Amino acid sequence: MDEICKLGEAGEQALNQWLKDQQLSYVAVCQAKETFSHMFIDGVKRPDFLVLFESIGLIAVDAKNYTLWKDSYSLNIEAELKKSLAFERLFRIPLWYAYYDNTDGHESWYWISALKAAEVGQERKNSDKGEKFLAIKLDEFEHISEACDLAKLYTHRLPGISKLATL
Repeated sequence: MDEICKLGEAGEQALNQWLKDQQLSYVAVCQAKETFSHMFIDGVKRPDFLVLFESIGLIAVDAKNYTLWKDSYSLNIEAELKKSLAFERLFRIPLWYAYYDNTDGHESWYWISALKAAEVGQERKNSDKGEKFLAIKLDEFEHISEACDLAKLYTHRLPGISKLATL
């Protein structure tokens, strides 16, 4: 298993444990490709979790275990963002990214909705592979340490919708 897959799996395991520790209602989605419809092969994101907020509804969550670069986290446009927006469109369930942070041994998460990531991320190009990605400033995320912090997700606003039409 390559290093990127190991990091991704570690992020998923950490979020699974955090959700469990916070006593939240959730489903961990099996990521085995043979368990999914063909629609998920190329164009639609498979979230890692479905989290239930009682009396409100479900959100889909995709765990990320990326290194903060300067003051931003990255998100691949083709492999991640476009597929996440397709998931939202088809299932009518908002998708959120939860970026794992374990600075100084203190575990926390930086959450951002896929829609807001599309709006505020600055498009960049990977010099090695030529892939396009978004650089998303840390101050655009909601910092979540414990379950009560999740209330911040309800005040998480989109700055506008101008960039969404171009994706």
